[in-house]
Amino acid sequence: MSRLLIITRPSLVPGFELARVDAYGVEDVESAEELIEELLESGETGLLAIDDGILSHIDPALIKRLDAAEHLPHLVIPGGQPLGPEATRRYRLAEMIRRAIGFHVTFKGEEVKAED
Repeated sequence: MSRLLIITRPSLVPGFELARVDAYGVEDVESAEELIEELLESGETGLLAIDDGILSHIDPALIKRLDAAEHLPHLVIPGGQPLGPEATRRYRLAEMIRRAIGFHVTFKGEEVKAED
C-alpha cells in the first residue's frame, strides 16, 4: 500500500501528524540518511517528501540511490525557516525549481553567480 512519508524537522512533525501523514522528525543530516537507508533497504513503497534544508546536506551518493529507487520516489518540500545567509524565499524557490527541472533559474534583477 502506498503512502506519503515526510522527513522534516521535529518541530514540524505534529502538523503533519494532524493530517494523518507519516512524519519523521530528524535532528541532523546523519539521522535523515540513516532513515532513508532503512526505507530503501526495507522496500518501503510510497512518496517520500524531504525538507529542503535536510535534503541539501544529504550525501550525493545516497540521493543518487534514492533517485534510482522506483518504489520510493521523492520530492523536496520547503522547511519554512531560513537555512543560512542565502536562504531567502527567492533562493529557496530557485533551488526547488533547479532540482525539479535541472536548470538554474534567475529572476529579474538578480545577478548570475559564477559557480566554482
